[in-house]
Amino acid sequence: MEAMINQEELTEILTGPFLALNQSLVFTGLPEGFLFQLKIALLGGCVLASPVIIYQLMRFILPALYSHEKKIFYIMSFFGVVLFVGGICFGYFLVLQPVMGTLLKLAGTDLTPMITASSYMSFVLGFLIPFGLVFEIPMVVYFLTSVGLITPDKLAKVRKYVLLVVLVIAALLTPPDIISQLCLAGPMLLLYEAGILISKVVYKRKLKKEAKLEEKNAKKASKKGEKKAEPEHSDEQA
Repeated sequence: MEAMINQEELTEILTGPFLALNQSLVFTGLPEGFLFQLKIALLGGCVLASPVIIYQLMRFILPALYSHEKKIFYIMSFFGVVLFVGGICFGYFLVLQPVMGTLLKLAGTDLTPMITASSYMSFVLGFLIPFGLVFEIPMVVYFLTSVGLITPDKLAKVRKYVLLVVLVIAALLTPPDIISQLCLAGPMLLLYEAGILISKVVYKRKLKKEAKLEEKNAKKASKKGEKKAEPEHSDEQA
């Protein structure tokens, strides 16, 4: 009984933005309604099982990392999950319903919408998951700057090329309508600019650490040179 309640709640969450537009879903084949509920159950199962899946992956990866690498891995894993969930919530609460409402209006009054359950599921997943992935941009920039693969200057120089790439990616990841693509491209560009700011902060910290390390190595080298020079000086006096 509890499982059925959870199933109904998941269905309400998934279909809520569409039903709020005074629309209803239909199915055109006998198994379609059952498959729709099955997909929702699988989706809910994946979400509930995700902590266990992440834990098992961490158990597999962590033994191969050093202590300082484990710290970075924990931080990136935490913020990676937070950003992914944040991206999906952003798309669900702020973008999904307005986009669907606009698409229905653009269809005109001469057409009657009959959206099937399977097509709606495909649209929603294809719309929300890219938002979760796009919100990972700051984390990716942080990692690549930390390992020295990119710098803030490089990111700023390729900004005009990134604009073209963003539009192409938005066209590939979202359903084939210009509104969905622009709704994804906009946050991508904003997150890219945020990534440049993050890269500047990380790059400055990295330069400071490298400067301190060089200074420390220089002091060690000078001390070794002084120790080597002392025996030679004593031999000359003898």
